[in-house]
Amino acid sequence: MSAYWLGPLALWVGLGLTLYGLVAGIVGGRRRNQRLIDGAVGSVFGAGICVVFAYALLTAGFLADEFRLSYVANNASRAMPVWYKATAVWGGMEGSMLLWAFILACYSMAAIWIHRRRHPELIPYAAAVLQGIMAFFVGVMVFSSKPFVTLDFTPVDGVGLNPLLQNHWMAAHPPSLYLGYVGWSVPFAFAMAALISGRLGTEWIVAMRKWALVSFLFLTVGNLMGSHWAYIELGWGGFWGWDPVENSAIMPWFVGAAFVHSIMIQEKRGMLKLWNVGLITATFALTILGTFVTRSGIIESVHAFASTNIGVVFLSFLVVVIGTAVGLTWWRSDLLQTENRLESFASREAAFLFNNLLLLGIFFAVWWGTFFPFISEAATGQRISVGPPFFNQVNKPLSIALLLLTGIGPVIAWRRASRHNLQRNFRFPVAALLVAGVVAVVLGIHSWYAIAVIAFGAFVLATIGQEMGRGTRARMRSKEERAPIALVSLIGRNRRRYGGYIVHIGVVLVFAGIAGVFFVTEQSARLAPGESVEVGSFQVFYRGTDIERGPNYTATVANLTVSENGGRAYRIRPEKRFYPEGQEQTTTEVAIWSRTFEDFYAILEGYQPATQSVDLTIIVNPMVMWIWIGGGIMVFGMVIALTTPRPGAPRRRVVQPAKRKTERVGA
Repeated sequence: MSAYWLGPLALWVGLGLTLYGLVAGIVGGRRRNQRLIDGAVGSVFGAGICVVFAYALLTAGFLADEFRLSYVANNASRAMPVWYKATAVWGGMEGSMLLWAFILACYSMAAIWIHRRRHPELIPYAAAVLQGIMAFFVGVMVFSSKPFVTLDFTPVDGVGLNPLLQNHWMAAHPPSLYLGYVGWSVPFAFAMAALISGRLGTEWIVAMRKWALVSFLFLTVGNLMGSHWAYIELGWGGFWGWDPVENSAIMPWFVGAAFVHSIMIQEKRGMLKLWNVGLITATFALTILGTFVTRSGIIESVHAFASTNIGVVFLSFLVVVIGTAVGLTWWRSDLLQTENRLESFASREAAFLFNNLLLLGIFFAVWWGTFFPFISEAATGQRISVGPPFFNQVNKPLSIALLLLTGIGPVIAWRRASRHNLQRNFRFPVAALLVAGVVAVVLGIHSWYAIAVIAFGAFVLATIGQEMGRGTRARMRSKEERAPIALVSLIGRNRRRYGGYIVHIGVVLVFAGIAGVFFVTEQSARLAPGESVEVGSFQVFYRGTDIERGPNYTATVANLTVSENGGRAYRIRPEKRFYPEGQEQTTTEVAIWSRTFEDFYAILEGYQPATQSVDLTIIVNPMVMWIWIGGGIMVFGMVIALTTPRPGAPRRRVVQPAKRKTERVGA
């Protein structure tokens, strides 16, 4: 197969082009040498094509069952469905590195092509930074984590993909998460380009604003998909376990969210320049840190790869990234002075700043809990683990305060809010907050967190509804439009603002779904055929067990019928699957009866063939559906915000037909 030698050749050529682009971009930019600048830009496309070609070759190897490639033999088998063969490309260390480089190549080529004429002063340095990042990842694949290593013989069959990864959500989760992770390379590259060139006004912010939002969107989708995969695949009834790799995926999300909010202050008021450079550096560094955690072998996780020495390489690269950014920031510190000062704590700037501090507070709590075992081991020689209770207790008050600010920030005035502004914007939302809190207490809700989510969620929805209502009524009066048309037109005229409002609606719903964990009901039972058990308002009847064969596994399936309060019965079938190929692994496939306000969740823990009885764990999860609904609304709002025309782009003008003049006959 040509991949045996073409793949490594493509990576070697790509590495040479990235190193050339790194040098040519910096030297060409400093000397204003157009030939070198063009060479740097060209190298982005040349190296990108090489990486895309290598990725296509590896994918073809998986689809063709080329087991002479060691990586294919260790991550695929003939019995695997074609879809899982294609997704198995990123199922291991080498393929995930190639996926990272592939996505980075696509981002780099798109960013350089779009901005090559809009921001010519930044382009050579942005190209150099992107090529430097690409050089690292391609270099790792050339010298250490090689995806095209061949075996001395061709096995008849491969080991197969980890059964836990043979899930449609997991197939989509890594690419989406990587699109979020890798996407932060573009804003980071433009930030470094601004530091090198000294152009530290709003130009680099305008250049990378949508790239930051794209990265934030995909990181949101990736985390949602990952939590849903955990919910339906791992069989523990939850959607987030504060696993170190899960934490590594969410940490850049918090810092990236802070960055997406704070750049609005720099655009509007010329403030937080140094802060924003620090935030984008931290966000990009956290994507490298997450990769280090996953690939270093220093943690035990269902998500992590086997222990290798590549973690040291990533840690060294992380030090170079942070050191370079800090050095450039110190060099340009005189150009990073703020143009305006915070005039009042009762202002939108202050609300956004507090929003940033809370997001960073949550990030630091997660970082500390994740890395404390390693810090304690380095300091005392004893590893002290930190469990979910720590994360939950610390983040509860911080997240509640963040929810409250979600309703304050977008509607409070810039610079200084007057008493009239505060009364006008917050009289109705505060009333909604008080009423919702009282209703929650009257209904018998005892969890302070759930009460706070209900009250503050009502406050946020009231502020958003009030703002949308005012704008809609204004258009109805001025344009004589009907309410639905006026609302759609309102959103279309200011997509960035109202897209943000829609994102905040989704945030409230996600909070509501998370609050449901305080009302979970769980029960274990052993049932023989014909027996039943009651769990809350549900009646569960066990009808026996089937043995079924899948494409590459054998499944033990429990047949259950479930009804609520004697109503219509539904059939659900939890499974235990055994994968005999290579890994000889057993997985749990849960059965979920999912409804708008409640999920019925059944886990098959064990099966006794002699008696045909089964051990079941039944969980009733209230409100969990709203995590996915809220997440979808968040993504929808981000997409709306992304469609905002760039500054200076011509708007479509609607030409009204001219009125016909009538003349008086006989005048």
